[in-house]
Amino acid sequence: MPGIGVINNPHSRKNVKHPDRMDSLGYIVGTEGTSAATQQVKDIDGMARLFCEQDIDILAINGGDGSASLVLTAMLREYVDKPLPQVAMLRGGTMNNVANSCGIKGTPAGLMMNLVEKYRRGAPFETTYRDTLKIEDRYGFIFGNGFIVEFLEALYGSGKKTPFTTAKLLARAAVSGVTGGTFAKKLFERINARVILDGKEIDYSRFSALAASTVQEIGLRFKPFFRCEEKPGSFHVLAAISSPFSMVLSLRKAYVGRKISEKRMVEFVASEMVLESQKPIKYTLDGENYNTGTTLKVSVGPRLELIVC
Repeated sequence: MPGIGVINNPHSRKNVKHPDRMDSLGYIVGTEGTSAATQQVKDIDGMARLFCEQDIDILAINGGDGSASLVLTAMLREYVDKPLPQVAMLRGGTMNNVANSCGIKGTPAGLMMNLVEKYRRGAPFETTYRDTLKIEDRYGFIFGNGFIVEFLEALYGSGKKTPFTTAKLLARAAVSGVTGGTFAKKLFERINARVILDGKEIDYSRFSALAASTVQEIGLRFKPFFRCEEKPGSFHVLAAISSPFSMVLSLRKAYVGRKISEKRMVEFVASEMVLESQKPIKYTLDGENYNTGTTLKVSVGPRLELIVC
Protein backbone atom coordinates (compact mmCIF):
# COMPACT_ATOMS: atom_id res chain seq x y z
CA MET A 1 0.00 0.00 0.00
CA PRO A 2 1.30 3.51 -0.80
CA GLY A 3 0.55 4.67 2.75
CA ILE A 4 0.34 7.93 4.68
CA GLY A 5 2.67 10.88 4.15
CA VAL A 6 3.12 13.18 7.16
CA ILE A 7 4.70 16.63 6.91
CA ASN A 8 5.53 18.32 10.23
CA ASN A 9 6.18 22.02 10.67
CA PRO A 10 8.70 22.21 13.58
CA HIS A 11 8.29 26.01 13.71
CA SER A 12 4.56 26.04 14.55
CA ARG A 13 3.85 27.29 18.07
CA LYS A 14 2.45 23.98 19.30
CA ASN A 15 5.34 21.97 17.87
CA VAL A 16 7.92 24.38 19.32
CA LYS A 17 6.24 23.99 22.69
CA HIS A 18 6.07 20.18 22.35
CA PRO A 19 9.03 19.14 20.14
CA ASP A 20 8.56 15.45 21.03
CA ARG A 21 5.18 15.50 19.31
CA MET A 22 6.68 15.10 15.85
CA ASP A 23 8.60 12.00 16.96
CA SER A 24 5.43 10.54 18.45
CA LEU A 25 3.60 10.99 15.14
CA GLY A 26 6.39 9.10 13.43
CA TYR A 27 6.00 6.25 15.90
CA ILE A 28 2.23 6.22 15.41
CA VAL A 29 2.39 6.07 11.62
CA GLY A 30 5.02 3.31 11.84
CA THR A 31 5.21 1.13 8.73
CA GLU A 32 2.03 2.66 7.30
CA GLY A 33 3.85 5.64 5.85
CA THR A 34 6.52 8.31 6.14
CA SER A 35 6.79 11.18 8.62
CA ALA A 36 9.25 14.05 8.12
CA ALA A 37 9.93 17.48 9.60
CA THR A 38 10.67 20.37 7.25
CA GLN A 39 13.17 23.01 8.38
CA GLN A 40 12.85 25.23 5.29
CA VAL A 41 10.27 25.80 2.57
CA LYS A 42 12.49 24.00 0.04
CA ASP A 43 12.24 20.87 2.23
CA ILE A 44 8.47 20.88 1.62
CA ASP A 45 9.11 20.76 -2.13
CA GLY A 46 11.28 17.68 -1.69
CA MET A 47 8.73 15.86 0.43
CA ALA A 48 5.93 16.75 -1.99
CA ARG A 49 7.98 15.29 -4.84
CA LEU A 50 8.64 12.11 -2.84
CA PHE A 51 4.99 11.67 -1.84
CA CYS A 52 3.91 12.18 -5.44
CA GLU A 53 6.36 9.50 -6.58
CA GLN A 54 5.15 7.15 -3.83
CA ASP A 55 1.53 7.85 -4.79
CA ILE A 56 0.47 8.17 -1.13
CA ASP A 57 -3.15 7.63 -0.15
CA ILE A 58 -3.30 10.28 2.60
CA LEU A 59 -1.40 13.53 3.15
CA ALA A 60 -1.31 14.49 6.86
CA ILE A 61 -0.22 18.03 7.77
CA ASN A 62 1.02 18.72 11.31
CA GLY A 63 0.84 22.49 11.43
CA GLY A 64 -1.72 25.27 11.17
CA ASP A 65 -3.37 27.05 8.26
CA GLY A 66 -0.15 28.68 7.06
CA SER A 67 1.65 25.33 7.04
CA ALA A 68 -1.23 23.75 5.14
CA SER A 69 -1.09 26.47 2.49
CA LEU A 70 2.64 25.96 1.93
CA VAL A 71 2.32 22.16 1.81
CA LEU A 72 -0.69 22.16 -0.51
CA THR A 73 1.02 24.65 -2.82
CA ALA A 74 4.02 22.32 -3.10
CA MET A 75 1.82 19.25 -3.58
CA LEU A 76 -0.28 20.85 -6.30
CA ARG A 77 2.87 21.94 -8.10
CA GLU A 78 4.02 18.30 -8.19
CA TYR A 79 0.72 16.57 -8.86
CA VAL A 80 -0.41 18.79 -11.76
CA ASP A 81 -3.27 16.73 -13.29
CA LYS A 82 -2.73 13.71 -11.07
CA PRO A 83 -5.49 13.14 -8.46
CA LEU A 84 -4.53 14.42 -5.02
CA PRO A 85 -4.57 12.16 -1.96
CA GLN A 86 -7.06 12.66 0.86
CA VAL A 87 -5.86 15.39 3.24
CA ALA A 88 -5.79 15.21 7.04
CA MET A 89 -5.37 18.43 9.02
CA LEU A 90 -3.75 17.49 12.36
CA ARG A 91 -4.38 20.84 14.12
CA GLY A 92 -0.72 21.45 14.93
CA GLY A 93 -0.67 25.23 14.54
CA THR A 94 -1.77 28.47 16.15
CA MET A 95 -4.43 29.06 13.49
CA ASN A 96 -6.56 26.02 12.68
CA ASN A 97 -9.45 27.75 10.92
CA VAL A 98 -9.73 25.16 8.15
CA ALA A 99 -9.93 22.31 10.66
CA ASN A 100 -12.42 24.22 12.82
CA SER A 101 -14.62 25.00 9.81
CA CYS A 102 -14.67 21.33 8.80
CA GLY A 103 -15.48 20.02 12.28
CA ILE A 104 -12.06 18.40 12.79
CA LYS A 105 -11.45 18.03 16.52
CA GLY A 106 -8.70 16.55 18.68
CA THR A 107 -4.96 16.66 19.24
CA PRO A 108 -2.38 15.86 16.55
CA ALA A 109 -1.54 12.54 18.23
CA GLY A 110 -5.20 11.60 18.73
CA LEU A 111 -6.08 12.47 15.14
CA MET A 112 -3.06 10.52 13.88
CA MET A 113 -3.94 7.44 15.94
CA ASN A 114 -7.46 7.44 14.54
CA LEU A 115 -6.10 7.93 11.03
CA VAL A 116 -3.63 5.03 11.22
CA GLU A 117 -6.06 2.69 13.00
CA LYS A 118 -8.75 3.14 10.35
CA TYR A 119 -6.23 2.97 7.54
CA ARG A 120 -4.86 -0.37 8.80
CA ARG A 121 -8.36 -1.84 9.02
CA GLY A 122 -9.43 -0.41 5.69
CA ALA A 123 -12.32 1.32 7.48
CA PRO A 124 -13.99 4.27 5.74
CA PHE A 125 -13.23 7.82 6.86
CA GLU A 126 -15.78 10.56 7.40
CA THR A 127 -14.74 13.21 4.90
CA THR A 128 -15.82 16.59 3.60
CA TYR A 129 -14.89 18.59 0.51
CA ARG A 130 -13.56 22.13 0.19
CA ASP A 131 -12.37 24.15 -2.79
CA THR A 132 -9.04 25.90 -2.53
CA LEU A 133 -8.20 29.46 -3.55
CA LYS A 134 -5.46 30.08 -6.12
CA ILE A 135 -3.60 33.37 -5.74
CA GLU A 136 -0.55 33.94 -7.92
CA ASP A 137 1.28 30.58 -7.62
CA ARG A 138 -0.06 29.86 -4.13
CA TYR A 139 -3.01 27.83 -2.84
CA GLY A 140 -4.97 28.12 0.38
CA PHE A 141 -8.42 28.80 1.77
CA ILE A 142 -8.67 32.32 3.26
CA PHE A 143 -7.65 35.54 1.48
CA GLY A 144 -7.72 39.00 2.97
CA ASN A 145 -6.26 42.49 2.62
CA GLY A 146 -6.79 45.88 4.23
CA PHE A 147 -7.39 45.73 7.98
CA ILE A 148 -6.97 41.94 7.95
CA VAL A 149 -3.33 42.27 6.86
CA GLU A 150 -2.75 45.24 9.19
CA PHE A 151 -4.18 43.28 12.12
CA LEU A 152 -1.96 40.27 11.39
CA GLU A 153 1.12 42.48 11.06
CA ALA A 154 0.34 44.02 14.47
CA LEU A 155 -0.18 40.53 15.91
CA TYR A 156 3.05 39.13 14.47
CA GLY A 157 4.89 42.27 15.58
CA SER A 158 3.89 41.51 19.18
CA GLY A 159 5.94 38.31 19.01
CA LYS A 160 3.13 36.27 20.56
CA LYS A 161 0.80 34.55 18.10
CA THR A 162 -1.51 33.13 20.75
CA PRO A 163 -5.33 33.16 20.95
CA PHE A 164 -5.07 35.34 24.07
CA THR A 165 -2.87 37.91 22.33
CA THR A 166 -5.18 37.86 19.31
CA ALA A 167 -8.25 38.48 21.49
CA LYS A 168 -6.47 41.26 23.39
CA LEU A 169 -5.45 42.95 20.14
CA LEU A 170 -8.99 42.64 18.78
CA ALA A 171 -10.33 44.25 21.95
CA ARG A 172 -7.82 47.08 21.55
CA ALA A 173 -8.94 47.57 17.94
CA ALA A 174 -12.61 47.60 19.03
CA VAL A 175 -12.01 50.25 21.72
CA SER A 176 -9.91 52.31 19.31
CA GLY A 177 -12.65 52.06 16.68
CA VAL A 178 -15.32 53.30 19.09
CA THR A 179 -13.18 56.19 20.39
CA GLY A 180 -11.66 57.15 17.02
CA GLY A 181 -8.15 56.25 18.16
CA THR A 182 -5.01 56.21 16.01
CA PHE A 183 -4.71 52.40 16.13
CA ALA A 184 -8.09 51.96 14.44
CA LYS A 185 -7.33 54.70 11.91
CA LYS A 186 -4.16 52.87 10.86
CA LEU A 187 -5.89 49.49 10.94
CA PHE A 188 -8.88 50.63 8.87
CA GLU A 189 -7.12 52.86 6.36
CA ARG A 190 -9.16 52.77 3.14
CA ILE A 191 -8.08 50.84 0.04
CA ASN A 192 -8.88 52.17 -3.42
CA ALA A 193 -9.29 49.42 -6.01
CA ARG A 194 -11.42 48.21 -8.88
CA VAL A 195 -12.96 44.85 -8.06
CA ILE A 196 -14.08 42.60 -10.89
CA LEU A 197 -16.07 39.49 -9.98
CA ASP A 198 -16.59 36.87 -12.68
CA GLY A 199 -15.91 39.50 -15.34
CA LYS A 200 -18.22 42.19 -13.92
CA GLU A 201 -17.00 45.25 -12.00
CA ILE A 202 -18.83 45.89 -8.72
CA ASP A 203 -20.16 49.33 -7.74
CA TYR A 204 -17.71 49.88 -4.87
CA SER A 205 -14.08 50.99 -5.06
CA ARG A 206 -13.20 52.09 -1.48
CA PHE A 207 -12.83 49.49 1.25
CA SER A 208 -11.49 48.92 4.72
CA ALA A 209 -10.83 45.34 3.64
CA LEU A 210 -11.63 42.70 1.05
CA ALA A 211 -11.77 39.04 1.98
CA ALA A 212 -12.61 35.77 0.28
CA SER A 213 -12.81 32.26 1.64
CA THR A 214 -13.89 28.70 0.94
CA VAL A 215 -14.16 27.93 4.68
CA GLN A 216 -16.46 29.53 7.21
CA GLU A 217 -14.17 30.60 10.06
CA ILE A 218 -11.54 33.36 10.06
CA GLY A 219 -10.18 33.07 13.61
CA LEU A 220 -11.33 33.18 17.26
CA ARG A 221 -14.40 31.22 16.06
CA PHE A 222 -15.69 34.16 13.99
CA LYS A 223 -17.77 32.77 11.10
CA PRO A 224 -18.29 35.56 8.55
CA PHE A 225 -18.07 33.34 5.44
CA PHE A 226 -21.41 31.60 5.89
CA ARG A 227 -21.97 31.34 2.11
CA CYS A 228 -18.66 29.61 1.37
CA GLU A 229 -20.38 26.30 0.58
CA GLU A 230 -23.27 27.79 -1.37
CA LYS A 231 -22.08 26.08 -4.53
CA PRO A 232 -18.99 24.07 -5.54
CA GLY A 233 -16.35 25.95 -7.48
CA SER A 234 -16.92 29.29 -5.77
CA PHE A 235 -15.96 31.34 -2.72
CA HIS A 236 -17.64 33.88 -0.44
CA VAL A 237 -16.45 37.48 -0.91
CA LEU A 238 -16.82 40.17 1.77
CA ALA A 239 -16.07 43.84 1.20
CA ALA A 240 -15.99 46.15 4.25
CA ILE A 241 -17.16 49.60 3.23
CA SER A 242 -17.99 51.30 6.55
CA SER A 243 -16.15 53.17 9.29
CA PRO A 244 -14.14 51.48 12.09
CA PHE A 245 -16.97 52.20 14.54
CA SER A 246 -19.52 50.52 12.27
CA MET A 247 -17.25 47.50 11.85
CA VAL A 248 -17.04 47.13 15.63
CA LEU A 249 -20.85 47.05 15.76
CA SER A 250 -20.79 44.19 13.24
CA LEU A 251 -18.55 41.89 15.28
CA ARG A 252 -21.40 39.97 16.91
CA LYS A 253 -23.01 39.04 13.58
CA ALA A 254 -19.62 38.04 12.17
CA TYR A 255 -19.08 35.80 15.20
CA VAL A 256 -22.34 33.87 14.82
CA GLY A 257 -22.22 33.74 11.02
CA ARG A 258 -25.09 36.07 10.15
CA LYS A 259 -25.47 38.57 7.35
CA ILE A 260 -24.09 42.05 8.13
CA SER A 261 -25.95 45.15 6.97
CA GLU A 262 -25.05 46.13 3.40
CA LYS A 263 -24.36 49.64 4.69
CA ARG A 264 -21.33 48.12 6.42
CA MET A 265 -20.42 45.03 4.43
CA VAL A 266 -21.33 43.91 0.90
CA GLU A 267 -21.02 40.27 -0.05
CA PHE A 268 -20.90 38.13 -3.16
CA VAL A 269 -20.35 34.55 -4.25
CA ALA A 270 -17.89 34.23 -7.15
CA SER A 271 -15.38 31.93 -8.80
CA GLU A 272 -12.91 34.67 -9.78
CA MET A 273 -12.00 38.06 -8.33
CA VAL A 274 -9.57 40.54 -9.89
CA LEU A 275 -8.26 43.55 -7.93
CA GLU A 276 -6.77 46.53 -9.74
CA SER A 277 -5.09 49.24 -7.66
CA GLN A 278 -2.71 52.14 -8.25
CA LYS A 279 -0.60 50.97 -5.31
CA PRO A 280 1.10 47.62 -4.64
CA ILE A 281 -1.32 45.19 -3.01
CA LYS A 282 -0.62 43.57 0.36
CA TYR A 283 -2.58 40.43 1.14
CA THR A 284 -2.71 37.43 3.43
CA LEU A 285 -3.35 33.82 2.50
CA ASP A 286 -4.13 31.58 5.47
CA GLY A 287 -2.26 33.87 7.83
CA GLU A 288 0.88 34.28 5.69
CA ASN A 289 1.38 37.85 4.47
CA TYR A 290 2.60 38.74 0.96
CA ASN A 291 3.25 41.80 -1.23
CA THR A 292 2.53 41.91 -4.94
CA GLY A 293 1.97 44.34 -7.82
CA THR A 294 -1.02 46.51 -8.62
CA THR A 295 -3.17 43.70 -10.08
CA LEU A 296 -4.13 40.50 -8.27
CA LYS A 297 -6.35 37.60 -9.28
CA VAL A 298 -8.08 35.27 -6.83
CA SER A 299 -9.62 32.18 -8.40
CA VAL A 300 -10.89 28.75 -7.42
CA GLY A 301 -8.24 26.04 -7.15
CA PRO A 302 -8.58 22.27 -6.95
CA ARG A 303 -11.25 20.75 -4.72
CA LEU A 304 -9.85 18.68 -1.83
CA GLU A 305 -11.24 15.77 0.15
CA LEU A 306 -10.50 16.44 3.84
CA ILE A 307 -10.65 13.70 6.48
CA VAL A 308 -12.82 14.69 9.44
CA CYS A 309 -12.45 11.50 11.50
